[in-house]
Amino acid sequence: MTVSWFGSDVGLAESDGHHGSHRHHPHHTNKLSMKDAVKALYPPKAARYFEMRGSSVNGTDRTRFSTLLLEHGEKHLQDWAVIAYTQPVINPTSSSPGLTSPRSKKTTQTTWAAQIASPTKSSRKLSSSLSAQASLLRQQKMALDKETYPSVHMTKIEGRLHLCSQSVVFEPNDVARPILRCPFNKMDAPPKEYPNKTDDPALLKSYEAMTVEFESSKHVIMKANNAISPFEAVPIHTLFRFTFLHSSPTSLVELCQRLFTIWHNYKMSKATGRHHHHPHYIPELEELLKPMMNRPFDPSNLLDVRERPLTSNIRCNLLTPLQSQPGCMVLTQERVYFQPALGVISLETTPQATSYMYPRDLIATARRYSGLKDSALELYWKDGTSSLFGFERKHEREQVLRLMPKVRSNGDVIPCHTDREFIVQASQEWQRGSISNYDYLLLLNSAAGRTVQDLSRYPVFPWVIADYSSAKLDLTKKETFRDLTKPIGALNEKRLEYFQQRLVSMEGMEDPFLYGTHYSAAGYVLYYLVRSMPEHMLCLQNGKFDAPDRLFHSISQCYSCVLTNHADVKELTPEFFNPNNDFDFLINARGLQLGATQNGDRVNDVTLPPWAKSPRDFLKKNSKALESQVCTSMLPRWIDLVFGSKSRGEAAKDANNLFHYSAYLGPADLSAMSTPQERFQAELQATEFGIVPDQLFVGPHPLRHETVDESFINPDVGRTFSGTDDGKADTWELLETEDLPPQGDDGGSREDPMTESHDDVNSSGGNPSGKPINLPPGMQSNPFHAADTVNPFGGDKSSNKDRISIPMSGSGDIVGTNAGLSSFSNLEKEPSLSNVSSSGDQRGKYHSPHPTQDPTSPTRPMPATSAEWDIKFLERSRLHDDAVSGTSFFPVDNDQCMLVTTSLDGGLKVHTVDLGLDGAGKKQQEGGITGTLSRFSYIAMSRGQVSPVNQSKLTEYRSHTARDPLACLSTASDSQGGKVAFAGGHDDVVLAYGINSGAAVASLYSHRDAVTGLDMLPRPPATTQSALWSKKSTHIMVSGSWDATIKVWSVVVASGETVSIDREPLAELFDADSSIVCVSAAAIPDGQGGIVVAAGSADGSFCVWNLHSDGDQVVIHKEAAKRGSGPCSVIQWSAEKGQLSLFTGFATGKVASYVLVDGSIRKASAASVGVAVQSLVHSYGILLIGCSDGGLRLIPIRDGAYFTSDLSLWPNVNNTNSPGLTSVSLSFMGMSNNGSGKCICCTGAEDGSIAIFELKRASRSG
Repeated sequence: MTVSWFGSDVGLAESDGHHGSHRHHPHHTNKLSMKDAVKALYPPKAARYFEMRGSSVNGTDRTRFSTLLLEHGEKHLQDWAVIAYTQPVINPTSSSPGLTSPRSKKTTQTTWAAQIASPTKSSRKLSSSLSAQASLLRQQKMALDKETYPSVHMTKIEGRLHLCSQSVVFEPNDVARPILRCPFNKMDAPPKEYPNKTDDPALLKSYEAMTVEFESSKHVIMKANNAISPFEAVPIHTLFRFTFLHSSPTSLVELCQRLFTIWHNYKMSKATGRHHHHPHYIPELEELLKPMMNRPFDPSNLLDVRERPLTSNIRCNLLTPLQSQPGCMVLTQERVYFQPALGVISLETTPQATSYMYPRDLIATARRYSGLKDSALELYWKDGTSSLFGFERKHEREQVLRLMPKVRSNGDVIPCHTDREFIVQASQEWQRGSISNYDYLLLLNSAAGRTVQDLSRYPVFPWVIADYSSAKLDLTKKETFRDLTKPIGALNEKRLEYFQQRLVSMEGMEDPFLYGTHYSAAGYVLYYLVRSMPEHMLCLQNGKFDAPDRLFHSISQCYSCVLTNHADVKELTPEFFNPNNDFDFLINARGLQLGATQNGDRVNDVTLPPWAKSPRDFLKKNSKALESQVCTSMLPRWIDLVFGSKSRGEAAKDANNLFHYSAYLGPADLSAMSTPQERFQAELQATEFGIVPDQLFVGPHPLRHETVDESFINPDVGRTFSGTDDGKADTWELLETEDLPPQGDDGGSREDPMTESHDDVNSSGGNPSGKPINLPPGMQSNPFHAADTVNPFGGDKSSNKDRISIPMSGSGDIVGTNAGLSSFSNLEKEPSLSNVSSSGDQRGKYHSPHPTQDPTSPTRPMPATSAEWDIKFLERSRLHDDAVSGTSFFPVDNDQCMLVTTSLDGGLKVHTVDLGLDGAGKKQQEGGITGTLSRFSYIAMSRGQVSPVNQSKLTEYRSHTARDPLACLSTASDSQGGKVAFAGGHDDVVLAYGINSGAAVASLYSHRDAVTGLDMLPRPPATTQSALWSKKSTHIMVSGSWDATIKVWSVVVASGETVSIDREPLAELFDADSSIVCVSAAAIPDGQGGIVVAAGSADGSFCVWNLHSDGDQVVIHKEAAKRGSGPCSVIQWSAEKGQLSLFTGFATGKVASYVLVDGSIRKASAASVGVAVQSLVHSYGILLIGCSDGGLRLIPIRDGAYFTSDLSLWPNVNNTNSPGLTSVSLSFMGMSNNGSGKCICCTGAEDGSIAIFELKRASRSG
């Protein structure tokens, strides 16, 4: 079957491809119609984007399936008509292949909890936990409720089963039912035929002989009720059975077994050096799919037996926004054919669906990029659509381009938008006033390599209007317009000063930059177009919409943000200026459920400025402003910034227009990279960050009606082909090179091109809006440890001799040596201790009650004496506008350190802390920080001489603002003194921020929901290469998320703050029962290279894994949630004297300690501090606990992680309003063998404040 989606079938092409000859009158003068050329560039309506869907296989457009519903890079292979059945699994370990009969329904209900250890993780070899009965019973009830999970209770549902390279997808014919996706990595075993193969003729004819079944611990549902909405994960262990209607499933089962094995092996060995690739590039998978990718063109797809192929098979990809359909192209003298690579099974049976186009319908061409490779070609058709093909090599692109016609039947030249001649004529037409500003900008964008088919290189337009508050728009006033002579990042002088100071601080560094973000990227484009392209937004955002407050919902608010936010310098898109096109990007015509902002406003249509009566009126006035005389006079200067002489190099720096180096990467940079992984990561970074357009002009762009020659146009523009691109032999060859005979006028009936709708959606898990009630912890970084022999607090080391022995108690209570209860429960704050001064004279201390005291009586805080703890406050300051989510110290020298903080306001800030020197005669420091920071000269200019003693100890050094809340923080250092902060955010991303370089140095889309826990583990000395530790890795990063998963990543932190994070995790841990709120990791001190990972969950449970160096994962402890318990809010490993201890804190006020003994977890102690625990840190025998009442508790810890009975309290640490302490961290400065040095502590609070103080044990007398 052949489907025409390229153009209308109106006859044979009228020109040959070699010399551009044509059939019109020989004396007719060829001309270029610039107006016709620009029409091809108008942004298409949503339905005009071509998407290679299942209709390419079936020849119909009824399917809801789209590759947008799959993982990035996943390929659709084939589909079948089936009847589906599903039901919850009774016993995941059962070998019985049958479905439960109605008579066993009662048994299903009564035995579910006892037989399933975890309904979402039954495929893993875990024993049942009797303590999880309550949670599992609730899960059972939901699983058996058909209304809650109808996808688990399907009976005889007809549809199509799609086999993909990473999953199996079922698409019901009933559009009210959701599409189901079952990844291979969630299956217990590969799909199998049921029953087993048989030679019985009677059985072969039955449905049972054409049935496939498998079990999956989790599946995802999409497009329920045919609505565009986020994915929903169904955590029910489910048995799927599919009866095939027209063909045997044997081949499918064999292929599924191979795919299942590939993904299983990939997980086990990806860190050993054999699989340093994106899953898209797994060699075994590529080998398996090679027959499909290399399938030759089927000659039966030729529409006319007289057609002669001009080429053999040309492998290429049909590129559309966020999608890539592999296939092969064949050119004949009449048509261009594209045969998608679909159908792995039964290759020799039915002809493959093939699309075609007529060269006569071609109106323009353009050389394009495929990632960073200069090897793509875009073909524009007279019906307003275009086709973008990415070839393997530039040589193939140029061969196809030479075969395209050069002149249309009416005599119009078919231009190539990237040729220099076209750019010359376009600029001349604009100077004469023949084309509008809008048309000219579209032409320049296309000439510079930008297209609506590639979101990473989408056409960029400027903000023109600056007035979004007036009731009437006055286009005669210059103040109404944005200053187009400056880049968007330079419009706010105060913000520009910050950028310039950061640039000065990078002097001497390689590739300094002014802006760490770009004005156009895929995320920014879909930010504007979420209402017209919601499926693409869901695909880009891993199956969810952004948080409501971060969605595009107000024009004025958006403009205000691009003027003030340090991380937002985005420009506009063409859709804002074409009143004749759809305005569906401004209205919620699809009824998308986009949520409500924090102030309760529902996100629906975009809020327009007061001067706009309607969306169309807004576009008309925006267009009128763009075409105004004021804008026209300034537009050449904006063109200089984006497409011209000020877009790169020193001129860009002088014009305050310099971006991060990745925005300038090109094909030459890609060719210079030595490894495929390096090239892949460079392309990924560039396409996600944003790419500067090709430079079209080398001199100032002339004003309109100004007479100049064409010397201002870049002589090297156009990327024309010369020579071979890589020296490799051609993978195809021209079969004929002689001139072709003239083509006829007729040749086939007219067919309308296939158009595609945007009903398909990639939706995956919701994105919770708003802030959690309890701050997701896991926010403190590992403290800097000195030698174990040093007592950092001074005083008498023997003071521990009076501490009581606290044996392990399974009840969670603390038991004294004489069986008297030593409880910290129900402790109250002392009212007289409401204000704490830096003198430390208002300390509080909790004493355990006397053994004869009534164990239920509350104990009250007692004043601490000078024989206990001294605390000296150094600084209190409010650094953020929302809760502090992480604090961490970097020591610089004995008197200075750096403090890194993150917050739910999206801020990451770095301050220098002047710790000061005791005693008189201290020299005042001048000119900023010494040591590793001395090269950043702007610090000296900004600080000058240190003021008197009462001056703030904090000096802001770096600041970075993310669009989303940053929920967790961890830090790492390189071998040359570089410092990197890793922050996890609500946008599912882990950001690596170089503190010396002052820029984001890496990022990772790590989860399907907010990243709420993060820990960095440096490589232990003498660790050999293994599945966990690759040859180059310097750190292991552990991340946890609201999606209830923990992932372990390999990280390289190299000199110069160069960070590389493997895009595929070393391990994925799925054993948590609910959302993750905190994580911690530690190296096992056995020299074998294994690590332990602990994670706390929102339901109060926590889990501990042992990850062996060979990649094996073992759950060594799982503590279930108690009824009514709050989150396990914080968890931390601590390594001292060769012993690993684990400390946990809960919202109930409970604190517990555990030790790792012979590969298992043993409880040591437990206590209750009476109020919710929000943060803690342990080091050198003390446990500091930050609580929701604003108080900081200190528990001394004996060897073996046992608590003592002494609990010290400092209430209202951050200020008198008692904000909850959401983060606490320690650093030991200037430690020496005699125990001298400083223990510096920092607490972060819910109101965005921090407190810094010095803590030490006071000397004892007598």
